[in-house]
Amino acid sequence: MTSLKQLINNKLIQPVMGLLKQGLTPEALASSLACGAVIASFPIFGITTGICILVAAIFRLNQVAIQIANYCAYPLQFLLFIPFLKMGGWLFDLPALSINPADAFSLAGENFGLFLEQYGIALLAACAAWLLLAIPAAFVLSKVLSVILRNTLTRTSPHE
Repeated sequence: MTSLKQLINNKLIQPVMGLLKQGLTPEALASSLACGAVIASFPIFGITTGICILVAAIFRLNQVAIQIANYCAYPLQFLLFIPFLKMGGWLFDLPALSINPADAFSLAGENFGLFLEQYGIALLAACAAWLLLAIPAAFVLSKVLSVILRNTLTRTSPHE
């Protein structure tokens, strides 16, 4: 069985180091990784890969790096889903909405139109909450990763 350390090394560290060794600058790699990690927490399931492709194309980020970060940070989507729903509800002063799946399915069975309206608005509000936090988070994470990657590149490059 693969240990967590080996898994992190094989799926994150080695691919990132490979990108650095191929000539990608620490700053460019950091921007790609930061965007991928932040996009991974987007509160609508099943579309983060597509969002990463689009963002990387628009901002000329590295497609491989952004997808590595998206894949590795994917658990954040589950961890932050409810906080984003709550924050969106608070931001837009929405009525309290049950996050219990049984309640949601019950409402969907009784009145599908009302279900779509209430939960659709809640998801849109959660997306707005995510966007409010995503931009500064990507900026800060990019700066931190840039320093880490620059130091890593300096340590691993042969000294003359």
